[in-house]
Amino acid sequence: MKKQLILLHGALGYKGDFDPIVPLLSANFEIFSFNFSGHGQQSFSADGFGIEIFAQELEDFIKKNGLVRPSVFGYSMGGYVALYLATINKEVLGKILTLGTKFEWTPESAHHETSRMNPDVMAEKIPAYTVVLQAAHGKGWKTLVEQTAGMMIELGESPLLTKDSLSSIEIPIGIKRGEKDHMVSEEESRLAASHIPGAKFSIVPATKHPINTVNPSVLARLIKSELS
Repeated sequence: MKKQLILLHGALGYKGDFDPIVPLLSANFEIFSFNFSGHGQQSFSADGFGIEIFAQELEDFIKKNGLVRPSVFGYSMGGYVALYLATINKEVLGKILTLGTKFEWTPESAHHETSRMNPDVMAEKIPAYTVVLQAAHGKGWKTLVEQTAGMMIELGESPLLTKDSLSSIEIPIGIKRGEKDHMVSEEESRLAASHIPGAKFSIVPATKHPINTVNPSVLARLIKSELS
């Protein structure tokens, strides 16, 4: 029987980001993925927008599909969501592997990450990227950008993953950082892993932050070696 695996996308991403790796994993896993609310043309949740909402959506997805302690690969924000769920519910997840998850949220880091997240400026300065966002998220892409920026500001003011909360995690965790990731530092990734009992940290060579630049074969091998 194949192991159950959930793939969780990052901020401003959607489940289609994993299309290149699904065929490479299908022999090893029963694969599941979904769009967080507000992403991939999903409606925004009436309950709000942010990590806590997404963690509840992950838990609801697991229950709805009858999954039993599935493994999770979380890219960037997806990893933060999975880890947060593991801090508040000890029974629902099996293993978690993250790549490119940012842990160091302060007012300064949040300001840095959101300083260019103005939809109108993005449409003018990086039109090719906004075309991609519109294709993935539909006409709500501008609202998604604004809501994501707000979420980051809130994380900067009150991070959900702290030394104490990370130390409460009781399942196997792998923290990975791309060697060329300019958004996530090696220091913050190592520090987060050091707070989680038994967690393993490593660098993925020649890998940048954007999911569409990650070599699908490298990522698939990583997931199989860590979660099989």
